[in-house]
Amino acid sequence: MKNFYILLLVLFTISANSQTVTTYLNSPDATVDDDLVLDSQGNLYGSNFYGGNVYKITPDGSSSLFVSGLIYANGLAVDSEDNVYVNAYLEGSINKYDSDGNLLQIFPIGDGYPSGLIKAYKSDNMVFTDVGDNSIKELSTTDGTVSVLTGGEGLLNIPVGIVYGPKGDLYIGNYIGREIYRLPAKGGDLEYVATVPAPNNYVPYLAFIAYAQGSLYGTVYGEHKIYKINPRNVDDVEIYSGSVFGNTDGHLSEVTYAFPAGILANQSGNTLYVSEFDGNGNIRKITNGNAYGNNSRMVENTLRIETYPNPATDYINIVSHSDSEKKSNNLFDIKLYSISTGLEVLSQEAVDINGKYSLSLIGLQTGLYELIISNDEAKKSSTIVINRK
Repeated sequence: MKNFYILLLVLFTISANSQTVTTYLNSPDATVDDDLVLDSQGNLYGSNFYGGNVYKITPDGSSSLFVSGLIYANGLAVDSEDNVYVNAYLEGSINKYDSDGNLLQIFPIGDGYPSGLIKAYKSDNMVFTDVGDNSIKELSTTDGTVSVLTGGEGLLNIPVGIVYGPKGDLYIGNYIGREIYRLPAKGGDLEYVATVPAPNNYVPYLAFIAYAQGSLYGTVYGEHKIYKINPRNVDDVEIYSGSVFGNTDGHLSEVTYAFPAGILANQSGNTLYVSEFDGNGNIRKITNGNAYGNNSRMVENTLRIETYPNPATDYINIVSHSDSEKKSNNLFDIKLYSISTGLEVLSQEAVDINGKYSLSLIGLQTGLYELIISNDEAKKSSTIVINRK
């Protein structure tokens, strides 16, 4: 039986519940360009890495300096009592503050460099990434001891992004290489999930990751994009939002970002917050009236693009379908990028995909590739595997 990988290209008429992006923070007095966290009262905290500051943004949008004077403020987390924990990256410590910004305790973590930070799944302990030895560790907030959850098994390479799934699986993103791994809640070795592409190969680093409504979301600085990752499949990655450098608000399909960095989902998963590392320190807010991937927008026309086989060898078939009587534009541009190098390896313009089109892969080596199919109506990307063994 053929394995069909269906790419849905959906054209929407925007309604009140469509996914939109607004600038949530744009203040000359607050620069947020790194991690983000929410407390139980809806206050948003954001770190300014090189500035060594943390800012607090209340639900009405007003901002204030929360903590200052750190030597690189990185990961953030909040415990069950709304105490705020901050990774002081070069100080090698995790600092605990009350909700007013008063320092309560400093936890030294040894010779490492704490980067990503999250509250433990079943306690108020803190789980953090240590980029000093590429490990994931847990800080006991009762006695200050540090234990190793995983040494990385040689797979982690500057791990930064870290987030829990709904059943306690821990997802970890490599800053270098952009691989995402899962540490199962039941224990065991790291499991490979996906590699987030960076075809532009400009500042090609996976900053942070978030989990919302069954999907992972990751930011890649130089791509100016947010990627959506299906954690249930291997290398099931697509562009979620963004295109080129910019600061355009509006509908999700038209918005632009400026080096997106921190990314955070609220508890219900219907809002994402994104910080930007462009020097202006803005925070963007993506809102959706329903769960991500289940929008209550009126469908005007739906194009379905099927690709098979995957893994592929010498060719991949591309088939287009439409569920509407309205004639769609069947002329597509096709680009293929090597995920390992970030280089474009194939480009075909104005390809008529009216029925089935066979894309030749002859001459390409075994590996992971990002396939991008687009026209003036829609754009979709998917990871494919070329296997010649």
